[in-house]
Amino acid sequence: MEKGTNAKNVLIAIDKEDPSLRAVEYVGEMVGDRKGFSLYLFHVLPPFPPELLEFGGSEDPKKEEALTKQLREDQARWIADAIEAAHPLFLRAKETLQWNHVPMELVCNEVSPSVHRPDIVRDILEAAKQFKCGTIVVGRDTFPSFQEMYRKHIGEELVQKGQGFAIWVVE
Repeated sequence: MEKGTNAKNVLIAIDKEDPSLRAVEYVGEMVGDRKGFSLYLFHVLPPFPPELLEFGGSEDPKKEEALTKQLREDQARWIADAIEAAHPLFLRAKETLQWNHVPMELVCNEVSPSVHRPDIVRDILEAAKQFKCGTIVVGRDTFPSFQEMYRKHIGEELVQKGQGFAIWVVE
């Protein structure tokens, strides 16, 4: 077990795909109304669209400063919109947990605004450390765009890189 973690702190990586919701349901069935658990529903936001990653720059320092400020504001607005768009996903996951008698005071929503798709596994592991989770749960086809890019399932990558954590990959 990762130092400072607790097996009863469970991070559940979710996206809009059905396998991640099956993972939520599985955790709900396992935890139910048992005491001492904390569940973290963790969603990695989509990467920024290319136009929000950078701009061409300017030779004029004042214009450069204004462009940088505008880019940061646009990024912050995009993140806020992406978090809002994830709200139904969190709601559906919480309804599933509630249906399995998991008290809602045990459940937290967390997001990671990843700007680089290959960082998903790193983001999940860092979140698990941050929230002192000893257990990480993913659905078998959670984050399929990651799988498509790298021909490796996120669960396989977590098992390889997640030493010290219990990794549950739910079919």
